Amino acid sequence: MSRTKTKWLPIVATVGVIGVGTTFGLAGSAGASSRSARSAHLDATTAVTTTNFSFSASVSGPTSTVTVTGTGQADFTNHAASLSVDLPAGVAKLIPGGSAAPEVINAVLSGGTVYLQVPSLASLIGVPWISVTLPTKVLAHAAILTKVASALGDVNAIDSFAQAHHATATSLGTAMVDGVDATGTKFVATLSHKGGGRTLTASVWADSSDQLVQANVSIPSGATKGSLGVTATANFTGDNAPVTITVPPSSEVRMIPYSTVARLLQKGGHRTHRA
Repeated sequence: MSRTKTKWLPIVATVGVIGVGTTFGLAGSAGASSRSARSAHLDATTAVTTTNFSFSASVSGPTSTVTVTGTGQADFTNHAASLSVDLPAGVAKLIPGGSAAPEVINAVLSGGTVYLQVPSLASLIGVPWISVTLPTKVLAHAAILTKVASALGDVNAIDSFAQAHHATATSLGTAMVDGVDATGTKFVATLSHKGGGRTLTASVWADSSDQLVQANVSIPSGATKGSLGVTATANFTGDNAPVTITVPPSSEVRMIPYSTVARLLQKGGHRTHRA
């Protein structure tokens, strides 16, 4: 595989969850924030136990852009989630065994294990699914799901967190967002890094109960070589409604050690840095 193709693999592996991951990261960090005057009139909020979401995420490089979309469900009480990601043909062909045709990848998180169903790999590994058991140091970050559950039901906490970290907040007023009457807030912050800074622009839209309806994030590419731009949108519906998250049977799963996955991602990351 050429260096150009290989250097995109770590990006391909993560871009599918950027829309959700960026939002969850912001929400999770905000979970412990106090409520501000914007929604002080609201009754005390309750952590969301389940949610459905859809997302679109794009990563832009110097010469090309990778865009993926998907849907999923999360069960915060049982620390479980499922995700279906639609890969465009240009990305799917980079997967071992893949062809120049769109492909759907399914993922399930249950407890400390991630399950992946990649159709292109099935003929190579002999079973539909692979699994990776996360080590303790990674599982420690799973506590973010508890914070996310709290923040999804209290968007004001996200507002407070962003402003406490020097983001400029601007009201977007009210609008119909994903079929819901929602109130929006826009945040702008500067991300400092070696060689300069980049501007992060984000917006959150909440319904009348202060529950998150939509989140958007945009980070333009920087001036440094290899800098990537990111845009992502995640929509949330059906909070606290029943969800179905099914773990594949062991007969259909091949386990891969976490150390192997980490080594491959690290190798790919080094190639990206050198390119």
